[in-house]
Amino acid sequence: DTLGLAIGTGIAALGVTGPALGVGNVAGKMLEGAARQPEHTGSLFTNAIIFAGMSEALGILAWLMSILLFYKIG
Repeated sequence: DTLGLAIGTGIAALGVTGPALGVGNVAGKMLEGAARQPEHTGSLFTNAIIFAGMSEALGILAWLMSILLFYKIG
C-alpha cells in the first residue's frame, strides 16, 4: 500500500517538468515573435503571460498532488 503511494508521489512530482518546459517554450516563441514584429510586442507579451500562467497552473496541481500523496504516506 505504501509502495504504491510512494511511486504515485514520485510520478506526481515528475509532473512539474512538463509545465516548466511549456513555460520555456512560450517565452521562447514570444521572443521570436517580438524579434520578427517589434510593433506587436505588447500583445505578444500579454498573451505569453496568460499562456504561461495556464501552463504553470498544471505544474502547481501536480506539485499539490505529490504533497498530498506524500503526507498520506507519513
